[in-house]
Amino acid sequence: MRLALVLTLEGLLVLAGLVFAQNSQYQELATIKQIMAATQGPAMNALVAFNKAGGPKDDKEWEQAGADAAVLAETSQLLLMGARPAHEAVKKPENGDARDVWVKSSQRLQTAALASAKAAEAKDLDAWKASVNQLGGACRSCHTIHRKPTKKSE
Repeated sequence: MRLALVLTLEGLLVLAGLVFAQNSQYQELATIKQIMAATQGPAMNALVAFNKAGGPKDDKEWEQAGADAAVLAETSQLLLMGARPAHEAVKKPENGDARDVWVKSSQRLQTAALASAKAAEAKDLDAWKASVNQLGGACRSCHTIHRKPTKKSE
């Protein structure tokens, strides 16, 4: 499954690179839902699972935690490209506009993901756990405003 995640991300990035190289203007190829389902969701779920288990236990798990964090950092940039930051919000925040929440949350996600990748590379469990908690906060801050309600939450 992780191999499929990496191959999907590589494919998205290659396609985006080819389009960008041929065009000076970025063209969206994947929807937000596709980015979340193919890359961000699985990467975040893997990091949460490692965290619930007390953190990565060996070199292989540390390497995978770093790769998952790198995927989140990379794809957080996709969330800021093209028209994605301007999509219509499901709910409006009390203060500020929905686009502002989208941009700031995506930036927080990237910052926390980079910290997580660095902590994984250093095998610094305390820093890694703190960064994973920050990742969760970045996701929640955006999903509160932008995620469509599911039948469970309606």
